[in-house]
Amino acid sequence: MLKSNQLVGQRGVAAVHRQIANMGWLFREQPSGDYGIDAQIEIVNPVDQATGRLLAVQIKAGPSYFREHTPDGIVFRGEARHLSYWSGHSLPVIVTLYDVETDTVYWQVVN
Repeated sequence: MLKSNQLVGQRGVAAVHRQIANMGWLFREQPSGDYGIDAQIEIVNPVDQATGRLLAVQIKAGPSYFREHTPDGIVFRGEARHLSYWSGHSLPVIVTLYDVETDTVYWQVVN
């Protein structure tokens, strides 16, 4: 049986997948354990050709990620080990936050 936080996580993956599909890009989930990359996105050009250009994606979902705000936006405080992993990744990494209540996906490039 799935726990509530697992269901929220699955909803987050589905929401990001849906947004990427709406952009006409490719989404490939990586369900092999959670160390910091949940999926890859492949950019598709305007004539529907896959480009081979990839992004790595970490997906976070649920109300706990929306507790801290500033005038500039949402504050995400991840773990130092994840930031180190993402910063050293061979692909550009984006972190997405999924707000279950508003069905909204927010994203930011890790730099």
